[in-house]
Formats: sequence, structure tokens, C-alpha cells
Amino acid sequence: MGKLGKWTLIAMAGAGVIVGFLIVIFIVDMTPDAGKEEEVKEKAGAYLDAHFSGQMEMYDTLYDNMGNFHGFDYAAKVRNTTNGVDFTVYEDAASKEMVDTYAVNYFEDELSDLIMEDVEKRFTEIEMVMVSYADPAVTDKYIGETDLPAIQELDAAPSVSIWVNRERKPVDERSVDELLDILKNDLKLPHAQVMVQYQAEEEEGILTKEY
Repeated sequence: MGKLGKWTLIAMAGAGVIVGFLIVIFIVDMTPDAGKEEEVKEKAGAYLDAHFSGQMEMYDTLYDNMGNFHGFDYAAKVRNTTNGVDFTVYEDAASKEMVDTYAVNYFEDELSDLIMEDVEKRFTEIEMVMVSYADPAVTDKYIGETDLPAIQELDAAPSVSIWVNRERKPVDERSVDELLDILKNDLKLPHAQVMVQYQAEEEEGILTKEY
């Protein structure tokens, strides 16, 4: 074997070692720390005892290894056994205080139930529909509470996001207007936004309207 062949083998072996090392690092990063999971469960249990009655059941933990959530790496997954609302309890990275998302998830579930049939009547090839109450008027105001107001009383603007696997159609704008009319005049929400995201290969874009 010539010098070139030897150097090629050495380079390939070195590359293999590097790739293997990177794979190990990736696996470690993706694997939750059992100690931190137990810690968040203990803190969440104490938080639930202090802020809620016995209808809250902690059933799992969540490790945000992809950075999809703002404010935490580890959270406890909790369910209200009375109404089925799932939410999270975690230590906020900024304030270092335990907080919950019960009110946000409660309002999102309620509006989703009210609007879903109207969305499905007006749009085809739907991949996903997401209702979001990201307004601080909800996220910061109702932490640790189950005695919540009606969604019509919230001074917040929910967002209804619709992902469709097709191109934009001329009728879509009218459909969005109809949804906004339902949100405003039928459901009596003070503010709202509807967003349609197109994911077809031929066209990608966003149609957004609000009031």
C-alpha cells in the first residue's frame, strides 16, 4: 500500500472517530437527566398542592431537548381529571419561580372546540390547526388559578393558525373573513387573528387577517 493509501485510511479512521464522538454527544444531549426529572416532579408536586385542589394529576415529565419551549428545559405534565385539560408546571428560567400553563391551555382548548368545525367546513387538505393564547394578559395573569373567566371577557387576542398542504385559493380570503366574523360576532371575542399557512411545493405563503 502506498503512502496515499495509508493517509487515506488514517483520514477515514479519524473521520469515523469524530462522527462516532458526535453521535455520542447527540445521544447524551437528547437523553433526559433522571435527577432533573425527579427534581421537577418534586417541585411540581409541591406547587400543585399549594395552588390547586385534588383534581390535578401529574402523569409524566417533558424534556425540551430541541428548544421548542420558552422558559424551561424540564417540566411536569399535568392533567385536570375533571375536564381533561393537559398543561405543564415548570420552574421559569428567568424568575426561578414555579409556574403553570393551565389557564392558557384551558382557553386554547375551549376556543379550539368552538371553532374547529367552522375551520374544517371552510378549508381543504388541512394538516394542522393550532389555537394560541400567547398574550401576557393570559400567560401572566392567571397562574395557579382554576376560577377562570369566559373567553369573551379576556382582553387578549387569540391566534387561530391553519396549515394546509396545498396552494392558495381565491376563496380562502373569504373563508378567513367568515372565521373572523364568527369569532367577533358569534363568539363575541374582542380581538382575534386568523392565519393560513400554505405548504404545497408549488407555493409557500401566509394569509393573515385580524381585528
